[in-house]
Amino acid sequence: MANTTIQILRSYANTQPSSLADGELAFSFLSNTLFIGDQSNNVIGIGGAAFVANAISIIDGGGF
Repeated sequence: MANTTIQILRSYANTQPSSLADGELAFSFLSNTLFIGDQSNNVIGIGGAAFVANAISIIDGGGF
């Protein structure tokens, strides 16, 4: 695994990929979100500016 290349798909036109292979990563510049595919062919948002903004709004709103 030492010579494994990791590639991240990217899009400037779509807010979310329609599909990703298991473990495949993608970033949307339109939604500023990082996604990963799972073994059930689901696309899951796992990070990015949208997640940071949500965390800040929770902290600022006293959601804890």
